[in-house]
Amino acid sequence: MDFSALAKFVKTLGKDYGIPGCDISVYYNHINVFRAKSGYTSKFNKIRISNKDLYFLHSGAKIMCCVAVIILAQRYKLSLKDKVSEYIPNFDESYTIKDMIKKYSSVSSLEEADTDFSFENMKKIVEVVSGTDFDSYIYENITKPLKMKSTTFTLNDKNRKRINKQYDFDTQSNNTVECDTDVEELHKRSSGCLITTVNDYARFCETICGEGMSQNGYRLLSPESVDMLINELIYNETDKNDAFVCIGYNGSLVLIDVKKKITIVYAQHLMNMGVKQLEMYPILRKTVYECIGVDTWSKGYNLFA
Repeated sequence: MDFSALAKFVKTLGKDYGIPGCDISVYYNHINVFRAKSGYTSKFNKIRISNKDLYFLHSGAKIMCCVAVIILAQRYKLSLKDKVSEYIPNFDESYTIKDMIKKYSSVSSLEEADTDFSFENMKKIVEVVSGTDFDSYIYENITKPLKMKSTTFTLNDKNRKRINKQYDFDTQSNNTVECDTDVEELHKRSSGCLITTVNDYARFCETICGEGMSQNGYRLLSPESVDMLINELIYNETDKNDAFVCIGYNGSLVLIDVKKKITIVYAQHLMNMGVKQLEMYPILRKTVYECIGVDTWSKGYNLFA
């Protein structure tokens, strides 16, 4: 494997695509084979990106909520065939938990307030069935065993100051502009917004890629549950079997290729991306695959090529 082409590409993202700062981790077969960051967490103050920087993950984080529900199904605490109305009063009785996962994962995070298939209702199902609050459940069953020390759905005093600055892309001037919006307001804009580092979320995603087994030997999901999650349940931006691809609101990329054993977690904080920025994603993914040398990139993996 030779990652020199990928390292070079990441360094050009600021100049060629107007990305103020980014962080990327690539796993192959349970091994972290590439780790890089480029640019600034704050261009105005000239503060460089660090491994400790926190990012808002939107759609790319939905898979964690879906896993939270599937863990309960694995433990026979609920069935995916159960009616949602068994756990949420007055919910439409025609929908099952399986339907809920499919619908929730397909709705834009910014539109969730207007739908029953929201993060809040996914959260409510977990809390009713587990008998504990959502944050505690996620900690005990996902982040703690996977040694994810900086991941939570809750904004607090400990993580507030570590969150990467948010930027907007101005299509008229073709420049990125640092937002002065309060962090709390940014977090409230999207229901179910996860706060995490690239290192943390890569641990979670590579566990899914390892058919539910983490790098440190923790069994999060069974191989059968992973297969069902990726190929039957969660909304996906690829038509390839055994693979999950999602690009989030701020431009984050999550790719889990169970068949090829490749995981990519890429984070940035840039809203309102234009056509130019969207062009970088197929190049990024193609470069990762070519550097690993597994095979060449296929259009079936992505919507933008």
